Amino acid sequence: MKERRNAEMKKRIILVVLLVSIFVCCGVVSVFRGEAQAGPPSEIVVNLIGDITGPYAPSTGAACLFAIKDMEKYINSHGGVRGVKIRFVVHDTRNKRDVAISKYAEISAQKPPLIVVLQVADVEVLKERLAEDKIPALGVGGTDKTNWPVGWVFQTTPAYNDQFALFLDWLRSDWKKTGRIKLALVCPDFPYGHSIFTPTVDDYIKKKDIDVVAKEFFPPFDLDATTQFGRVARSKPDVIYSMTIAGQVRVALKGAESAGLIESVLYGMGCWGIDRTTAKLTGGLMEGVVGVAPVWLPSETHIPMIKELVDNFEKEKRPPENNNGPYAIHCIVKVIAAEALSKTVERVGWDKLNGEEVYKTLVGTKEWKVLGVMPFQFGTNSRCSLFGRMVKIKSGEPVPISSWLPCPDMRPVQFR
Repeated sequence: MKERRNAEMKKRIILVVLLVSIFVCCGVVSVFRGEAQAGPPSEIVVNLIGDITGPYAPSTGAACLFAIKDMEKYINSHGGVRGVKIRFVVHDTRNKRDVAISKYAEISAQKPPLIVVLQVADVEVLKERLAEDKIPALGVGGTDKTNWPVGWVFQTTPAYNDQFALFLDWLRSDWKKTGRIKLALVCPDFPYGHSIFTPTVDDYIKKKDIDVVAKEFFPPFDLDATTQFGRVARSKPDVIYSMTIAGQVRVALKGAESAGLIESVLYGMGCWGIDRTTAKLTGGLMEGVVGVAPVWLPSETHIPMIKELVDNFEKEKRPPENNNGPYAIHCIVKVIAAEALSKTVERVGWDKLNGEEVYKTLVGTKEWKVLGVMPFQFGTNSRCSLFGRMVKIKSGEPVPISSWLPCPDMRPVQFR
């Protein structure tokens, strides 16, 4: 059975690698034990529901499948969940909300102690149901709509607008520009692209003596944004910032190039865009781009887990660009899921492992090990991860230009 499963996984990875080339992630992971039983189960099944072959396949396909295979192997070889092995199973939604909802209904009927929802649009439609079903969910950043008011969703990277605020802090404290800064925002027209446009962020920008001189949006699957950047050029910005993912990064930078903006401005990018894979796809246009990386980097091979993962990429002759930011985010989510389950079982035992107990673990845990790869904790009275760091693309690779820092809290004023 194990050999058959491994063979099937290899076939799926090969298929996705042929179809896709890069990054980001969308999905829902659930963990359940099956029928109630005394003592530990024989294994914990982790169901991953995500866009593997749909429009986000270039972001989710290879990175997602590689992370599933690698984290299953790594977590199980390091004790699993209190000695019980984790097994991951993939369900492809093709980025369709009705499919995600249907899969959630099937999995929630099993009363899982934990679900991981990686796509913002899915969190938005499932948030109330998660609270009603008392199933805690892990996410990967999210928006004000997914994060506030706090509920049963816990983000394993900082909220997207919190990350943007950290970029603004760096811009004002570390960048060469003095005086007022002229900022242009050019983003795809979908939830991730809109996540930084909030009243709290607007106030924060003003406090930093930054003037927003242009706001432009382009359809998320368009291949050209020259019109938008042509308008941006007339505002003569000092800085351009884009919340782009996957192929959108190339669309934005080609638009900036067509408007003569690449050499004359500092370009900043959200966490899903500041990556070695997008740098390769843009043919050098990303050199010097700055952004926030909320996870470990593949260059940090002095960390044992990262070295093992990098060595495995080389051993299996995988394209190195698939060891990227989205891959790391997929890995970290699984690590946090396993650690939350382990801490809960340690506290209450296998027989009482359920959503309410895992929720208590997520709320109450102040120190997370995360297999030693990075600092991690949730913010005060928040369900969002706290730490990120500034990186800059140099020779096609993201390189840290700051230490790990707490991201400013951009929650809506009514939830302060």
